[in-house]
Amino acid sequence: QMLTVLGALTLLSLVSLSINTMIVGKTTTMLDAEAQLNAISISQSMIDEIMTKSYDAATVSAKVYNDSIFTAAGSLGPSSAEMSVVPTPDSYPYKSAQGYNDVDDYHRYRRTVSTPRMGNFDVVDTVIYVVETNPDQKSTTQTFFKRVVVTVRHPNMMSPLKMSDVAV
Repeated sequence: QMLTVLGALTLLSLVSLSINTMIVGKTTTMLDAEAQLNAISISQSMIDEIMTKSYDAATVSAKVYNDSIFTAAGSLGPSSAEMSVVPTPDSYPYKSAQGYNDVDDYHRYRRTVSTPRMGNFDVVDTVIYVVETNPDQKSTTQTFFKRVVVTVRHPNMMSPLKMSDVAV
């Protein structure tokens, strides 16, 4: 009888362990999926905000027909005056919407987005010049095309989400 009881307890333990492993796996997958959906929404909102800005500081008040007038590739990012207005990382209410006036101001911009259910998401923007004939290739000189990459991270996501668009 004792052997039967030990066998039953062992079988019960194995079944419990299997069920717990399935529940944890399912929960992890569900949290990752929910975090991914939130991250997509956050990154799309960030791209939308960036794309409403002027292409470059030189194009804020005038049309430019010579790409050599644009901000140098090594100098992308906010000016010192803009940096004093927009903190890093920025948090709600986001000061970047009013503090930045062109696309490359968002280079190395960081934002913390708080959601009621999932908590904080970390957002980092990167802006680079790209080759006009191949927008996937980085350019070391000014061009009429900038790639904006928004990276969103969250503890429940298995890997960070990256979304990008090309500003023209």
